[in-house]
Amino acid sequence: MWGPIRQSDSKSAAEVASGYLPDPRVQHFWDLWSYSVKTYTLQLSFPQNTIAWDIFVLYKPQVFWGTKPPEPTAWLQNLGLQHGTTYTPQLLQMELEKWVR
Repeated sequence: MWGPIRQSDSKSAAEVASGYLPDPRVQHFWDLWSYSVKTYTLQLSFPQNTIAWDIFVLYKPQVFWGTKPPEPTAWLQNLGLQHGTTYTPQLLQMELEKWVR
């Protein structure tokens, strides 16, 4: 999910950045109204005055989505917080390899 957090964020910039995860099983979406930021900030219990962005939220295959996202299989943050698991490329790859073969 890509959305406008910084002034330079745009749908076209998100399309370019989505090239970092080119696997056809990965789905990328543009979130103009920041629904995902608001939803994940609450769901993942982010600290007060902090929003959930620059995160990777992973779901194992065949997880059912209702009116809101299900609990993630795993999630990583790249914000330097002491909340959640800190992102590294190696850790993301390890998490993805658990479910994508």
